[in-house]
Amino acid sequence: MLPPAVGRGPFPTPVGPVQRYRCPSCHQEIFFRNTACLACGIQLLFDPDRGFSDMAETGHPCANRGQINCNWSADEPGALCLSCQHTTVVPDLSVPANIDRWERIETVKRPLILMLHRLGLPLFDEAGMPVPRFELKGETGDATAPRVLTGHAEGTITLNIAEADDAERERIRAEMNEPYRTLTGHLRHEVAHHYWDVLTEARQDRLDRLRAIFGDDRQDYGAALQAHYAEGAPTDWAESYISAYATAHPWEDFAETWAHVFHLLDGLETAQAFGLKAPQDLPEGLERLVREPMPRLAQAWVELTIALNAVNEAMGHETFYPFVLAPPVVAKQEAIRSLIVEANSGDAAAAPSGSALPR
Repeated sequence: MLPPAVGRGPFPTPVGPVQRYRCPSCHQEIFFRNTACLACGIQLLFDPDRGFSDMAETGHPCANRGQINCNWSADEPGALCLSCQHTTVVPDLSVPANIDRWERIETVKRPLILMLHRLGLPLFDEAGMPVPRFELKGETGDATAPRVLTGHAEGTITLNIAEADDAERERIRAEMNEPYRTLTGHLRHEVAHHYWDVLTEARQDRLDRLRAIFGDDRQDYGAALQAHYAEGAPTDWAESYISAYATAHPWEDFAETWAHVFHLLDGLETAQAFGLKAPQDLPEGLERLVREPMPRLAQAWVELTIALNAVNEAMGHETFYPFVLAPPVVAKQEAIRSLIVEANSGDAAAAPSGSALPR
């Protein structure tokens, strides 16, 4: 797929009710990960700008369709789709379990890439190369080899593929005393680090605003993490932060908050698509939701998650959304929402004020 222009214009036109899809042939309901319609059997292709089509009639399948069931289209035969282009390192496929892990990660990455695309956030650098880049790596079993740590550095996101194993991810969640740990959350968190860099590059005004809100990122990152793991979060962290980990360093506060902005926007749009609506009269669709003030969005999200938490409890499942959106957290989310809108439209009026938030 040819890279879009680095500097994008207004938000792209939405592809209908994007979180709900119909087969282009028989019009039965299909889902985002489907490679075929279960009702009529046609093979499906998804294009980020045009939605689903019949593979026999339009487009070319992604080169990864056969290996990992990627259902996206490519621009030419044998090419990779927009999402798969962003994976530059795949796990060792001589390990049979790694194919399944790779597929699980890519299944989660595709909706993230679509969301970034719809929000108008840059997916290519000035040279036309895909960024952020994803490197999917596994432990080799060699005790002398360095550990594979999930993280971000200069546009490259490394993901330990063990996170694709539900049991292993749950073990880590319990070990770290986290209320919530998902592949979706990981990817949304890590891309935030990339967009902090991209959206503040050569924009001191934006960097100054983020520092006023999240804190000074020039403090030693390694030392801050070491202190966090040694001492833990302040006892009153929930009054100003979305998670305990967000207290570790301003970059982590930004990344955790960014991930929850994405949870909120994606969750609200999905709820709208299936007819679940909060009392707030919110416009429908991601491209319109992101232009609404965060206090309105947060109120709708809180009301929705209260209901979904109750449904999960009724079914004996874990809490759907075990987080509290304290006023300082909502203000941070508003800063990120405004940054995304400003970056897409060049609208300086969308920027948040530079006043520091209470901590």
